Amino acid sequence: MRNATFFLAQSQYDWLAEHLPAPPPSKTKPVTPNNELLNGVLFVLKTGCRWQDIPVSICVHGYSSCWRRFSFWRKRGGLKLVWQQVLLLLDKQGALDLTLGHLDGSLVQSPKFQGTGYNKRHHRTGTNISLLTEKSGLPLTNMTAKGNRNDVVSAEATIRKLRVGAKRRIAELNADKGYDSTALRRNLRKRGIKTNIPERKYKHRRKLGRKPNYDKAKAKFRAFVERTNAWLKYFRKLRYRWERKKCMFQAVVDLACLLICLRRVEI
Repeated sequence: MRNATFFLAQSQYDWLAEHLPAPPPSKTKPVTPNNELLNGVLFVLKTGCRWQDIPVSICVHGYSSCWRRFSFWRKRGGLKLVWQQVLLLLDKQGALDLTLGHLDGSLVQSPKFQGTGYNKRHHRTGTNISLLTEKSGLPLTNMTAKGNRNDVVSAEATIRKLRVGAKRRIAELNADKGYDSTALRRNLRKRGIKTNIPERKYKHRRKLGRKPNYDKAKAKFRAFVERTNAWLKYFRKLRYRWERKKCMFQAVVDLACLLICLRRVEI
């Protein structure tokens, strides 16, 4: 089965199907292998269609089998575990640069589902995706929160989720002025993480204390996380949220980040 539509090589597709968890064998009904259902899941992620709209040419086992297998991967935590394995492979191949990390948030519009909120800045109701990438823009961790929650609230929790083998932190964080927070700088400094965040300017008051260091040359690398957010929105399933449960939407985001990283692995 060729998968040029999803920009995965055949070796990468087979590797992903092999490392994702599979249900235990049953005596009454044979278990469908992952490589026969993965194509249907990727079709929904890429096109953003409903599960019942998966054509027979993509998966002959029916849409319910694809949805149940995707839900099984989520419950077993297989998507995040495989994502960590892919990051470890990239680190061994020298494709990850943790000397500088980029943090940014992106709003996905949706109806009033579980884990959504009204964002006054964008005048939309949706879910915010907090994304941490390495220097070249490969996603390392992510976190979903309500659309009305400030980016600073999810920043430290997103950074603490970083797992690349024995490595648990980046050397320096690059972010925009929306993450300008004294508490965030202090907590990251305790973990040995430098910050390169611009300071907000206020018209009627002046901040006390020493101004934080800000390197404009390093700030230009923040364009890579903006590009990664565009890669995520390339998957039409993430342009508008139709998943009612927050856990299912989180699984869709994890799968998209997994595919972005898997494309860079030489298998």
